[in-house]
Amino acid sequence: MSTKQIIGVFDDESVLLKATQKLKENGVNIKGIFGPSADHDLIKKLTKESRLPYLSVATGVITIILTFAFVYYVSVIDYPLHYGGKPVFAFPPMVVILFLVCILITGAFTTFSFLTSEKMFPGKSAKVVHPRSLDDRFYLVLDRNFNPEEIIQWLQDSGVEEIIEEENEA
Repeated sequence: MSTKQIIGVFDDESVLLKATQKLKENGVNIKGIFGPSADHDLIKKLTKESRLPYLSVATGVITIILTFAFVYYVSVIDYPLHYGGKPVFAFPPMVVILFLVCILITGAFTTFSFLTSEKMFPGKSAKVVHPRSLDDRFYLVLDRNFNPEEIIQWLQDSGVEEIIEEENEA
């Protein structure tokens, strides 16, 4: 299945930001922006807030609770060791174990969640919009199904350097 798209080539980030604002106001579907550097203003405008930090905190809290329960069960209930008049349960040595296991599990789970949500996996080929898209220009990729003539007019009004219309395999 092929999709039709319009690619606007920009040489300045500020012009691209203005064009993006205008296109978003008019309801155009922006597929993506590709360029040599990341612009945080564009990222904020195009993406919604990620829930990944909340997932990481929840994973950390659950990991600490489960690790505490496991270590308590193993050291106090299942196999208590009485030696030298010391108490069976001591919390300070457990803090290091809780911290390290929390960091390990939370880091692994967050990485797995990010790769899953972005559909990145080993062996997946990189999506290159245009052969020159990694040079010194910014490429704004738009869905052509909206109204091509109107989109092209908006891009020309915003100061686009070049407009490319193409079909690519989805």
